[in-house]
Amino acid sequence: MATIKERYAPHIGNIPYLTLPLKNGFPIVEGYIYSEYERSVHGNYFHKGIDYKCPYGTPVYASASGYAVAGYHRYSVLDKNFVPQLYQGLPTGNGYGYFIQIYHPYSVCKVKGGRITQYGHLSKFAKGFKVKTFKPLKIDYRYEITRMNEKKRGKKVNKGVLEKKIQDTLDIVKRFPWMRKLYGYNYRKHPDKRELYTYTLKDIKRMYKEGNRYIKWVKQGDLIGYTGTSAIIWGDLKYKENCKRPNVKPFNTWDDIHLHFEEAARNSKGIKIDERDPYNIYLSKEHYKNIKEDTLFIEERQRKLW
Repeated sequence: MATIKERYAPHIGNIPYLTLPLKNGFPIVEGYIYSEYERSVHGNYFHKGIDYKCPYGTPVYASASGYAVAGYHRYSVLDKNFVPQLYQGLPTGNGYGYFIQIYHPYSVCKVKGGRITQYGHLSKFAKGFKVKTFKPLKIDYRYEITRMNEKKRGKKVNKGVLEKKIQDTLDIVKRFPWMRKLYGYNYRKHPDKRELYTYTLKDIKRMYKEGNRYIKWVKQGDLIGYTGTSAIIWGDLKYKENCKRPNVKPFNTWDDIHLHFEEAARNSKGIKIDERDPYNIYLSKEHYKNIKEDTLFIEERQRKLW
């Protein structure tokens, strides 16, 4: 049987071009596959990124040169029936929160079509960055829960059970209004209606040349932001969402304060594809303590991870 690495690693040469996004060594608390605890909170199996646990407000740096954009992304954690998946009786939020995405052209990453890196859950952006804000999408829970029930191939729940699911969900949403909104999912064709981070590298380069003020060229090692807990919501929302210049204060969440780091590409439709594990391990967090694989980090042998 094929391993996770054999099945999901993209067929791209593992050419090192990145430096670590944090100046000091910090422990990896989630690998390419989520730990059992993390899966129990939100139900997802693949992480497709690396989480570095670090103190609130730790400076974050560009791992490679490229065209950088800032964004905000957040969703409610729901089960397969579109019902809120509670953690210790409270609803949870997830997503990148405030994040920076950097487009790396071929001249930087040596991969045809370019690559992207993402830096998530930030509390603040470095000087010169701001989000191009959009109105959030609104979730109609009654419609969505009913639709998911109708889609079932097997036995559907009866009308009474379905109505109870809907009413229980609406009661939770009434108590926690942030659950009605979905941020960062506008994939419309019109440039003024679409999330900037969903564009192709070709479009981003063109828009940068045209003077788009939301796109900034950064050099490897430039300061881009500071770590935080944005989008990792547990119960009440403790910060203001979708600000052009965020300033998120520490608050209690279901997860540690960490930097989410990801390396991937975007196709012609703006969909993220070919996500890579920068450490070439493709396993859960416990496998990252003694890293001996070939990595994408050019300073791997010179810098301590712990």
